[in-house]
Amino acid sequence: MSNSSEIVLDVDHVWKVYCRNLKRAMWYGLRDLGREITGQGHDRTVTGLRPGEFFAIRDANFQVRRGECVALIGPNGAGKSTMLKMINGLVRPDAGKISIRGKVAALIELGTGFNPILSGRENIYINAAVLGIGKREVDRIFDKIVDFAELEDVINDPVKTYSSGMRVRLGFSVAANLRPDLLIMDEVLAVGDVGFRMKCFAHLRELIKEGVSIIVVTHAVTMLRRVATRSIVFGKGKIVYDGDLPTGSTIYEEMMNVPSQASERREEDQASSKARIEEVNVLNEQGQPQLEFHTDEKLRLQIRMSAREEIRNARLIAAICSPVHGKVASMSTAYLDFQFDLPAGERTIYLEFPSLPLLIGAYHFNISLYGPEQTDFFQRRTLQGNFRIVGPPLLGDGRGLGGILKLPHRWESD
Repeated sequence: MSNSSEIVLDVDHVWKVYCRNLKRAMWYGLRDLGREITGQGHDRTVTGLRPGEFFAIRDANFQVRRGECVALIGPNGAGKSTMLKMINGLVRPDAGKISIRGKVAALIELGTGFNPILSGRENIYINAAVLGIGKREVDRIFDKIVDFAELEDVINDPVKTYSSGMRVRLGFSVAANLRPDLLIMDEVLAVGDVGFRMKCFAHLRELIKEGVSIIVVTHAVTMLRRVATRSIVFGKGKIVYDGDLPTGSTIYEEMMNVPSQASERREEDQASSKARIEEVNVLNEQGQPQLEFHTDEKLRLQIRMSAREEIRNARLIAAICSPVHGKVASMSTAYLDFQFDLPAGERTIYLEFPSLPLLIGAYHFNISLYGPEQTDFFQRRTLQGNFRIVGPPLLGDGRGLGGILKLPHRWESD
């Protein structure tokens, strides 16, 4: 285990409280400020919440070591941005402590900190000064910053004449080339065109090799494996997972799969009185329930149905879906000319995948039950049979498989 001197960021049992009502928030803020001035500050985790308040961050506790790239992921409202603001010093924790060793640079909204009247050259020096980096150091790496941003011809022009893409390139180049000890990136992995993005990823990997620590926040989880090796998953303000990236990405995708009560009620209301889908289970080759699979493994889907009266020539449609990518593929009994009847009572049908071609991620099934005619719709059940593909691990950087499907293929040469 690395020693404590290699810890760049230490988030020590941090809590943050917000209030949904603006007037109340202002009043609470004044009262809390008064308590601090008079030495009557208090631990918000002990005193609890006041009317209208909620915990944006609940007891967050983690460390980031030198040369480590950590992805903070989670649904909207999970607490990621609040955590970043506290790490960057924009917001104070209500309880707990955040310790940082070294300089911090934040890439949150690239280019928004530039003065539009000043030239690109002047803005580089101003941004460096904000990070506490002197003119002599910027002089040494100035050409490198400009070359990386590909703005040699316009670096002396006012930033207001730059396109949005040019400002993005300059913002990334400034922060990334100034070599901070901790680099914070919030939703900026998709900067510029494809060529520039590849250059950014390569540069980030070089920074990591040189000992720069990076925290990345993004919903584009498919891009993360190019730079990150560890994930911290937030859910409702709490850390629900801290570990390897593939598992964390899968847990995040599963969190996106949670059905709302309204959608469940809607599916129940639309169910026909004649027939319905009672239960959907994912089974392994031995017929036992299983959650985690590997690519190319066998999977069986068990669909248990019931009918109040006999239904001839019933039909099923099953769609495999990803919460990130949407529908991956669909299968129907009619397409393979598989015919079945539903007797009065219950019947179970199985859908078998001899070799599952899916890559790492979280998936679920949407199941629809029909009668023999196009108008004979009985029920649709969504977010059923959740399962994960957990391996084998994928290589990024153009050296392995990507996406969500493993397709049969081969390479040939003349």
